[in-house]
Amino acid sequence: MEEGKIYDTSAVIELVARRGAPLVPGYISVLTAVEYPPAVPRVLGILYPTKQDYRLAIAWQARLRKLGTPMPAVDLVIAAQAYNNGMELVALDKHFKLLKEKIAPDIKLTDKL
Repeated sequence: MEEGKIYDTSAVIELVARRGAPLVPGYISVLTAVEYPPAVPRVLGILYPTKQDYRLAIAWQARLRKLGTPMPAVDLVIAAQAYNNGMELVALDKHFKLLKEKIAPDIKLTDKL
């Protein structure tokens, strides 16, 4: 659907609040917009989760729970949005690396801002 990058809340806060970036060079989820409203005027657009995104997040969470390493629900939905849209996920939280290593090896993930 979309191309480019979707920024998780951790990356957006680092860029906007800590580095004072006037623009985030990508998209955010509406969930990030709710978590951190100052990002809204600084992004290319806002993506809304689909039923497919929620289904994938649920499947991933079930597998993560079996491993004893559940993730925050919002982060899983954002990761599912990135995955389903073929976008690169920009995130600073370490649990995204676990998701890539254990559950979704083909997710496009970076911690480089």
